[in-house]
Amino acid sequence: MARREISGLDSFEISHHQLLARCAGYLPVAPSGFAFSHITAARIYGMPLPDRIGQRIELDVGVTSTTQPPRRSGVIGHRIRVGEIRAIGGLPVVAPETAWMQLAGQLTVDELIEAGDFLVRRKRPLSTAAALRATVAMSAKHRGSVAARAALGGIRSGTDSPMESRLRLAIVRGGLPEPRIGFTVCDENGDFVGTPDLAYVAQRIAIEYEGDGHRIERAVYHEDIERRELFELAGWRVFRVTFEHLKHPQLMVHRLTRLLRERANLR
Repeated sequence: MARREISGLDSFEISHHQLLARCAGYLPVAPSGFAFSHITAARIYGMPLPDRIGQRIELDVGVTSTTQPPRRSGVIGHRIRVGEIRAIGGLPVVAPETAWMQLAGQLTVDELIEAGDFLVRRKRPLSTAAALRATVAMSAKHRGSVAARAALGGIRSGTDSPMESRLRLAIVRGGLPEPRIGFTVCDENGDFVGTPDLAYVAQRIAIEYEGDGHRIERAVYHEDIERRELFELAGWRVFRVTFEHLKHPQLMVHRLTRLLRERANLR
């Protein structure tokens, strides 16, 4: 198996470090030529996963067809194809797009899109859209291949957070046109104003997802106020969305629809 060392991964929460410690503790009894796969690999990479699988404590261990899958308490053995293996903190892990494909049978299409967006995100992407397409093409008989193919059409590069992806999908699933990702807003003098999470450019609507950090951290809160003022001075409306709004996306979409109608004739 080809092996490539990668570094500079995001820092994760405590549970992630606990996972890495458990994986490291398994190394002395691991079979030769193995790699962490499936849910374990996805968690090592930090992919967004639903709680129903993301909190599972067993380790997924993949081996090639020439090796017997391990049978051990706390371990789920899998047969996997020979492929690229990456070393993360001394741990052998299947490639990110392989882990994504391995979960296709357990995730919904929208969950696969969120995870795929994460892999091709704006900062420090772990994969590419081309690599995801190639992996799906080679996995036509794989469980979940239909969902994976459907998800490919919704994955967008350049996103900044899983919640941004979830917001975009809620808007599209609500029947509205897909907003732009990464659009740079400038004022009438051409000076930079900001890059909203999502944007309806013709209507000059900047859609911003605001997590708890925007409310709790004083510097972020101050920056948000300044940012909103600059957008509005440039003739843009800021449409703010929180986690609570996404619990009832139909109400959020209704508000956004009204705003789009109000600003439909801007020039």
